[in-house]
Amino acid sequence: PTLMLVPTAWLTPSKCLWPTTLAHSMLIALLSLSWLKNTMETGWSTLNPFMATDPLSTPLLVLTCWLLPLMILASQNHTATEPINRQRMYISLLTSLQIFLILAFGATEVIMFYVMFEATLIPTLIIITRWGNQTERLNAGIYFLFYTLAGSLPLLVALLLLQDHTGTLSLFTLPFSHPLHLSSNADKLWWAGCLLAFLVKMPLYGVHLWLPKAHVEAPVAGSMVL
Repeated sequence: PTLMLVPTAWLTPSKCLWPTTLAHSMLIALLSLSWLKNTMETGWSTLNPFMATDPLSTPLLVLTCWLLPLMILASQNHTATEPINRQRMYISLLTSLQIFLILAFGATEVIMFYVMFEATLIPTLIIITRWGNQTERLNAGIYFLFYTLAGSLPLLVALLLLQDHTGTLSLFTLPFSHPLHLSSNADKLWWAGCLLAFLVKMPLYGVHLWLPKAHVEAPVAGSMVL
């Protein structure tokens, strides 16, 4: 249903654009509540070859689905004076953010999680640099991009090393692979590489300078995503 929001945004008449996309996104949010029925069970549910839900990912997936209608509500007045095609593009970017986040939180392959985790950079960067209110929005976008990329590249290297060591990056089979003992300095560097991308996103003090800039320059929907 989320994928259908993109043609909805571009094919809906301009007068009905915001109510229609809001109703569509709200329907997706309500449907997402069905994932909560299995949250108290151990293990995975709603399985397919590439995605699944578990007690950790399900609340994040539901939150992601509820975020889109709230972003649409918050953005309607902000973009009302813009040409209709830019309004459609704005909604399409918000929708693509939801798609990437659902794919990231539902991924069963760690490398798929990484790719989708990083793919959220692109629409967020466009929203900040194009629809930001302040004069420093381009500078804020550059800070956001390079801090996040610099933090996530060690994670990519760490995942490739994990693939080389265990032979798999599937969350189904990783628990049954040979454990890492983390005894040598190289193993500790691997662990730090795994954490760094998330510490930058959190953000940890010292690698946090992108966040104040991005929050100040971003529109309301951009701040909600961040």
